[in-house]
Amino acid sequence: MLSRVIRRFWNDHRGYVIALTLIAMPMLLGFSLLIIDVGRSSNLHTDLQNAVDAMALAGARELDGRDDAISRAQTAIEKIANSAAFSGGGAGMSLGSHITVAYDAGNDAGSTVTVLFLKSIPANDDTPIPSSMETTTASEASYAWVIAKPQAMQTIFPIPVGFTRSTINIAADAVAVYHASACDVTPIFICNPFEPAGNTSESASEVAAAALHTNFAAGNLYGRQIELHSTSASNPGPGNFGFLRTPLGNGASVLAEALATGNPGTCYTQDSLDTETGAKAGPVEDGVNTRFGFYSSSFNKANGDYRYRPAQNIRSAQSISGKGKNDCDTYDPVTVGAVVGDATKALPLGYGASMTSLAGGKISSSNNWQYMTYWNVAQGTAAPSVSTVLGSHSSYPAPTGTPSQPSAYDVYRYELANPSLISHASANGETGTPATGGQCYTGPDLSNYTAAEYGDRREIFSAIVNCGYEASVGHLNGHKATRAVAFARMFLTKPAIKDGGERYLSLEMIDITGKGGRGTLDEFLREEAELVR
Repeated sequence: MLSRVIRRFWNDHRGYVIALTLIAMPMLLGFSLLIIDVGRSSNLHTDLQNAVDAMALAGARELDGRDDAISRAQTAIEKIANSAAFSGGGAGMSLGSHITVAYDAGNDAGSTVTVLFLKSIPANDDTPIPSSMETTTASEASYAWVIAKPQAMQTIFPIPVGFTRSTINIAADAVAVYHASACDVTPIFICNPFEPAGNTSESASEVAAAALHTNFAAGNLYGRQIELHSTSASNPGPGNFGFLRTPLGNGASVLAEALATGNPGTCYTQDSLDTETGAKAGPVEDGVNTRFGFYSSSFNKANGDYRYRPAQNIRSAQSISGKGKNDCDTYDPVTVGAVVGDATKALPLGYGASMTSLAGGKISSSNNWQYMTYWNVAQGTAAPSVSTVLGSHSSYPAPTGTPSQPSAYDVYRYELANPSLISHASANGETGTPATGGQCYTGPDLSNYTAAEYGDRREIFSAIVNCGYEASVGHLNGHKATRAVAFARMFLTKPAIKDGGERYLSLEMIDITGKGGRGTLDEFLREEAELVR
């Protein structure tokens, strides 16, 4: 009897689901709460990561190398931070919490994030960023590193045996880098005049880049004449210039078009330039010199096209030989020996500067071109004072002091502001007014094209490269990521000159991007920030 009762009870399965449910309930509830905590921590980390990502991007966008770059970056991060927050309410990061991700450059204790600026980052993302890569110098800062301070999130899941706290920390960080691209840039790069000849050192390249910016900011490049020549040598130096590749096609004719119009069909990224190899003997003067109203070779039928219009002041010591409209064919300057210009006939801007050797080219030792002589020959009167010229237009970058004389560019702008000066003839009959008709310019009236709206045709925009170092690491062989230390606005003091197989450009530096720049290149720059960590 007893055994039957026991067997009946043992074989009776009624109600066993309730028993199993009661046994499993704590475990199911625990797993449910654990899943909720995992989801909460993931969501909160995503919100925190989004916040630091936005801050890093905003900060990096301001790191253009200028003296106030870091302070501008901090201000940008402060503004972005105020709108980044978690949702809900309550205290701490418990369920339904609300924390504003905020940054105050002057109050670390009151900031939710820490902001650091970096010169560089390790090549491997898994490598920690060492303190040696941090910087507080604006000209060195290329990366913004935003680190969220760990935030404690109150867990819902029951505290396991042995745990001494009921919170987990949520943290995030982000690193963003500044990139600058320039659009409508003439596809030319020039070698940094402050790089040592034959340089193969990366550290020396950094010093040369700093010297370029420092000297420009101090006014030491104001009015200085730079003469550069093209080269196909494997080791270009400070006196050389070369070409950038355009996506419009291959060959000299395509490059000539881009040089003439200033439209290469692309924007050039400062740290990834694509160079065009070889010395292009013809495109330099053929393309560039349309800007002075000379239409030779493939451009002899382009004189009616507005894209190849001359500048509104083209005085350049062109010989007047009675050839009539053929005078617009090629640049044929009056010379005295090897010097372009003759004080008894006509002179170009920048004339008479005392030049010193610069690898393949030359650079004047200071702002020492013969301004008084030029003005007397071109205008037949005493030269205006420095204050008069600079009162009309000044490209002098130094915040204090005044130059000893105006630059060729500022004199050029002063002439443009006084049309009677452009039409005044030098001794040989040359004026600054572009000739029209016949082989000369026949397109729409030049008054339709104001410098403010369309740019000045005697200005070109080029990249500046540490050519020695870039050549030493194989970056000037074409189709390589060549790095520019800056982009520059340059003034053509005279047309490109042919000398045997070489082509010479005579320039004056008006402005540069980055530290010490005057900001006149902003309209051509496309500044971007990119998350790299």
